[in-house]
Amino acid sequence: MYIFKRMKKKNERGEGVESDFKSPLKYARFLKPFVYSKMLLIILLLLAQFAIYLTLILRFERFIPYLGWTNLALSILFLSYLANKQGKNEFKLAWLFPILIFPFFGIVLYFMCKVNFGGRRLKKSLRLIKKESEPVMITGTEDSSAVFEEYPKVRDIAEYLRRTSSYPSYTGTKETYFPSGEEAFADIKERLKAAEHFIFIEYFIIEPSRIWHEILDILREKALQGVDVRILYDSLGSGAYSTRRYERYLERSGIKAKIFMPFVPVFDTGLNNRDHRKILDIDGKTVYTGGINISDEYANYEHPRFNYWKDTAIRLDGPAVRTFTIMFLQLWNVANKTMEEASGYRKFADVPCEKHSGQGVTIPYGDDAFNGEDVAENVYNYILAKAHDYVHIMTPYTILDNTMINALSFAAKRGVDVSVIVPKHYDHYITFCVGRTFIKTLIEKGIRVYEYNPGFIHAKSFVSDGNRATVGSINLDYRSLFHHFECGVFLYKSPEIGHIEEDFQNTLKDCRQITVESYKKIPLITRIVGWSFRIFSPLL
Repeated sequence: MYIFKRMKKKNERGEGVESDFKSPLKYARFLKPFVYSKMLLIILLLLAQFAIYLTLILRFERFIPYLGWTNLALSILFLSYLANKQGKNEFKLAWLFPILIFPFFGIVLYFMCKVNFGGRRLKKSLRLIKKESEPVMITGTEDSSAVFEEYPKVRDIAEYLRRTSSYPSYTGTKETYFPSGEEAFADIKERLKAAEHFIFIEYFIIEPSRIWHEILDILREKALQGVDVRILYDSLGSGAYSTRRYERYLERSGIKAKIFMPFVPVFDTGLNNRDHRKILDIDGKTVYTGGINISDEYANYEHPRFNYWKDTAIRLDGPAVRTFTIMFLQLWNVANKTMEEASGYRKFADVPCEKHSGQGVTIPYGDDAFNGEDVAENVYNYILAKAHDYVHIMTPYTILDNTMINALSFAAKRGVDVSVIVPKHYDHYITFCVGRTFIKTLIEKGIRVYEYNPGFIHAKSFVSDGNRATVGSINLDYRSLFHHFECGVFLYKSPEIGHIEEDFQNTLKDCRQITVESYKKIPLITRIVGWSFRIFSPLL
């Protein structure tokens, strides 16, 4: 309330609003990893059941034997159900502990997450919106047969993405890879100044920061010029700005703003599905995606936690931008709870774009928890399966399911150089500890793992054999691969693939290889925490 009272004293343009949110920002950073994790809910429910058990012991001592037999029966029945149900074994294993120890509340929690009432509403809305926009996504693009005739070896992944998710393949799109956030933001600001028709911005994190103020000044100016400026940001990722008051502040500047899945202090399993995408679309002709969010640490303006924040981004210029334009509008309409006709999508997607020769194939794609496909993981596994010489990976997190571990291991056993760069430092302690246990598993299976020494690495990229690569927002963890809204771009025979590999090799110079021996030197408490929480990996 104190913050809002101060805000009322500001002028009508909202001067000083961002600075008012700097104080709660530090609390948002602390709470964010816990709030959108199922682990918090599990802990609360376990504590609630412990309180009930304690009450029963104190007040109804004679009923304790019946309670024990009831718990045993519930555990046996539910575990039998779980064993016969289809799904990843890792997810089943994660539920064993709460169900065996506290059966009643464990089972209640399981079905609450399984039914996912909030997610069902989101799924229904998303399905209708995708159905309306699908004709725009798959029409107006070049003939796929022409693409496959020129590039026959990309047909398999292109057909998969088209058949399962309606993502088309493009030629004639130019890519520009940025090996750092500061280079990407410098380019972004210049391109924003040249916008003529619309600017669509979608990020997981937008924080009170110098880089956001610089971008916001440009957006205000473009809005005054009549440019359609829209901003979509996640309520938990952008906790400091996730208020209706800040939405109105942006709207007074002529900027349309929407918070994705506003957080309310009421249990809703739909809150588990966050918008982790990074999209900045200018006029439907240029788009940026990658790992960077809008905060000073990503631009290396301020980095109190780490000496250097290593991140990457990629810019697309040309026909492939239309897929990102439609993906943005789909989630924009979900957040607005509106159904837009196909003509509304065509208005922004069907813009004339310059085609560039000799750029290979570009396939933008997205993934979410409701499409019935593990699109992001399948793209990663496809690159691993097709590799002959090397697959080089940069990722901040390594909390892997068995499918990914097997794909990495199989590639290494075939003689492929599978190398992974991960952070030396952590931004989430438990995630870091659990990730180190998976790194030990990878090392034992022949994968080379390196830790980045100068600071924190937040890049998410795969590059293989000089002809295949993907860059996007997708981490190697359960949240990105199975729960969040994510996006990426698959490249085949693009000239920029060489630059992605060059960046990997330059980054490798600042890394130290992790071996089984060096793993043993990790502090004992880190290893204990990692192995203790590994069973809960799918819930982190």
